Amino acid sequence: MTTLTIDIGNTLTKFAVFQNDEMSNFQSVECFETTHIRTILEQFCLDGYIVSSVAKTPDFIHELLKGVKHVNFDHQTPIPIINRYETPETLGLDRLALAVAATKLAPQTDALVISAGTCITYDFITSKGEYMGGAISPGLRMRARALHEYTERLPLVDLPIDVDYCGTNSTSAIQSGLLKGTQDEIKAKILFFKEKSPTGKVFFTGGDQKYLVNSTKNRIFATYNISNMVLIGLNEILQHNIKQS
Repeated sequence: MTTLTIDIGNTLTKFAVFQNDEMSNFQSVECFETTHIRTILEQFCLDGYIVSSVAKTPDFIHELLKGVKHVNFDHQTPIPIINRYETPETLGLDRLALAVAATKLAPQTDALVISAGTCITYDFITSKGEYMGGAISPGLRMRARALHEYTERLPLVDLPIDVDYCGTNSTSAIQSGLLKGTQDEIKAKILFFKEKSPTGKVFFTGGDQKYLVNSTKNRIFATYNISNMVLIGLNEILQHNIKQS
């Protein structure tokens, strides 16, 4: 089975082709255009496609892929896990896809998925394949912009790969607050999860994971770092629906 998965986020659009569960032709772009779809259609014969989007899906996607089986992904779409969220219609589809991916990557195991992007999300999945919910907090760049825009004198700083706990000027103090403060937040979430489920698995994904994983020396971050985890989950949802039909 050859499938196309598309994840349209706040900043980037990521997409990939899956062939027998193997990801290929992955791309990440700021502007998703018709040429991307046309190139895929020239290279692959697709059995289906699925889109997760934080906003309205561009019409050209469905127009160009007319004739290819489309699974419309929303809160009513059948999924291979149980969604325990109290308001499923308000749950971000990317978070739901992450939960599905975690169940595929760690079946019959409790899991915590941490995704670091525009926002940082924490999602908990049980060994029974139940999505329980989680938490949302501002991402690194959102925190940096907030400090700059809601104060008179604090500068907008770049994100370093690592920084000391003790900043020696305004820039390094803000960078320390951003990076170390967020790392401490993540450590607390992992400790909470591990207290509840000592054998559970922690997955880390998202474009900003390099700032929050590789920079730390603390072994609490010895997690499973999975790139493009949303696309893995989307492919599972797509295949689940194709097989059902």
